Amino acid sequence: MEQSCVPLWDESGELRRGCTVREALVWLTKHGSHSAGEDVCVNGVSYKIGRLLYGPDRPEVADKAIFRICDGYYRQLNLSV
Repeated sequence: MEQSCVPLWDESGELRRGCTVREALVWLTKHGSHSAGEDVCVNGVSYKIGRLLYGPDRPEVADKAIFRICDGYYRQLNLSV
């Protein structure tokens, strides 16, 4: 069975340095953890995942490296960049 590379975590289970918000969200939506219609909180600001991935006016925060990640109440993803 082929194992795919997870952009969020390194081999030791730590947050992978340099993983951007967009890279993480592409992987999470592709593998069914979250959908494009859900909200994600980045530095305290709420965004629709689809806007960070596909929007023509994609915010700059989508291309910034993640510093910290946590799954909050009701599975809301919270990221710090």
